[in-house]
Amino acid sequence: MPERPQGLGQISSWATEVVLPVSGTLTTPGKNSPRADAVLTAPEKGLPVMFVEVDNGTENPLTLAHKAGRYREFFRRTVKPPSPSPNSRAQTGKPVPMWETLYGPLGREGYPPLAIVFTKQVGPAAMNNRINNVMRLAEEYWAGQYCAFATSYGSDERDGYTDYTDAVPILVTTLDRLREHGPLGQVWFRFGHPTWQTLTDALDNPDDERAFKRRQRRRDQLRKEQREQEEQRRERERQEERERWAVQEAAAEAAREPDPVCQECHGPLENSPFEYDPREEDAPPADGVHCAGCRIQLAEPTGRFGR
Repeated sequence: MPERPQGLGQISSWATEVVLPVSGTLTTPGKNSPRADAVLTAPEKGLPVMFVEVDNGTENPLTLAHKAGRYREFFRRTVKPPSPSPNSRAQTGKPVPMWETLYGPLGREGYPPLAIVFTKQVGPAAMNNRINNVMRLAEEYWAGQYCAFATSYGSDERDGYTDYTDAVPILVTTLDRLREHGPLGQVWFRFGHPTWQTLTDALDNPDDERAFKRRQRRRDQLRKEQREQEEQRRERERQEERERWAVQEAAAEAAREPDPVCQECHGPLENSPFEYDPREEDAPPADGVHCAGCRIQLAEPTGRFGR
């Protein structure tokens, strides 16, 4: 006999025929309040609460879709917070979702999941058609809202994420799948997801704001690396230009003829053309080998003991 697959929760984790008042009270609910076929609370498995609808094929897909809308009305309902407790939202005095006062927070954004279990024995094609029809008719309740943004200032590139704050996570499965694989197997199809998944994966939102922020961080890091590489490239070009200029200056300096010097004092043979040397007026004509000062000294009369 095959081993029985692992279940989810204890007998005490389940409650049946649970009224979820969109208005009124738990004992006197308002009109159109949904009544869950079952409610599962298994926080030890990471599932604070899940509402279950059992479909035996007697209701048409439109009726099932409208049920999802009534669940969302209940999830949207807020009430005054209970008496304050440490580290709770109640301390702020803001209204809180009614379902949260009954079952506690999920630990994630959004509403609790709604699971639809199809029990009627039909062929694969008929089952797929029924699931697809319910998914199409209930899209406004589970699809969420897509938010698009430019990936950077002034960029035409767009990216975004789906906001599931006001969306009901609708999961479907069949009784046969649950019997064969158990609720922890790949038996759940989340409306909007591409394939059958485990409960953990089906409850995840891979296209939500978290994923967008991860992509944005990668884009920002890539842009930062590109800026750094561009600055490094420019610095290399500036350094190469400085080196070329230094080589050219050195070559020009090497090719430049040295200024002539006086053979007598070894100083400059001629002063700068921008400087006036008054000694030139008293000096003998330039001879090409002596500066003005030496020409004056050499021209002075000499005596017996020299100049």
